[in-house]
Amino acid sequence: MKILVTGANGNLGSKIVESLLAKASINDIVVGVRDVDSEKAVQYKKRDIEVRVTDFENPKTLKSSFEGIDRLFIMSTFGDFEVVMRQHSNAVEAAKLAGVKQIIYPSVTRAADNDFFLAQLHRSREVAVIESGIPYVILRNNWYIENELSTVQGCMQGAPWVTSAGEGKIGWVYRPDLAEASANVLVGEGHENNIYELSGKNLTQKQFVNTLSEVLEIEVALVSVDDAKYEELLKDTGIPDYYFPMLTMMQQGIREGGLEAPKSDLELLLNRPATSIKEALTHLLIKNR
Repeated sequence: MKILVTGANGNLGSKIVESLLAKASINDIVVGVRDVDSEKAVQYKKRDIEVRVTDFENPKTLKSSFEGIDRLFIMSTFGDFEVVMRQHSNAVEAAKLAGVKQIIYPSVTRAADNDFFLAQLHRSREVAVIESGIPYVILRNNWYIENELSTVQGCMQGAPWVTSAGEGKIGWVYRPDLAEASANVLVGEGHENNIYELSGKNLTQKQFVNTLSEVLEIEVALVSVDDAKYEELLKDTGIPDYYFPMLTMMQQGIREGGLEAPKSDLELLLNRPATSIKEALTHLLIKNR
């Protein structure tokens, strides 16, 4: 059984590949990258892992890259709606033409009925996969703990944790857990045409900061503000102005429950307890120093 992981140079994709290497023969694993001369692609080649070009903007090459693939992990891409849907549609159509037997797609929490600003893009891409007629597995991933590391680094230098998310909760999840769960689906049986919600324990910003304080053994201050003040404070961070509306929408979406997960299938797919926030932060901030 041939498995291809697109986006294999990225943070999630590369971890999925590493997890697959412990579960499947290296001869059954193919990695998809946009640039076969990239440092990561070269390292894959040195390990005798097959590397193929998977440029979602080039449908002519996608079909040949997907030839002979049984299970295809289509990594989500970034951009506005038109760009993202064009790229995604190119990948799905190429999978149909190449005779791919199953598509695995990483989506976002509760994409089908979620008003969170990222959900619309994922919802449309889920529909494209489902309507392709190819057997599928949808993995609805919650917010990576790793996404908070830049803010955490500031806190380690004495900055407060600033938020306008109020009492909104997030099911923060450790990226290696998602990679392992994805790999288990890619090599496993009985997942066909299933949609899985993959989240950690739902926590407020205050609960996350309390855990961060415990791990760092310092008191991290939490400052709660409204959206207008939050965007105003972003001006002092060095973040480009064009990110401000997205970051503010993120806070609003959290406040309105966009990343709260009523259920999670993560432990089912891992066949073990999910990594806790404390364990993940300890590994990321202490053990990796």
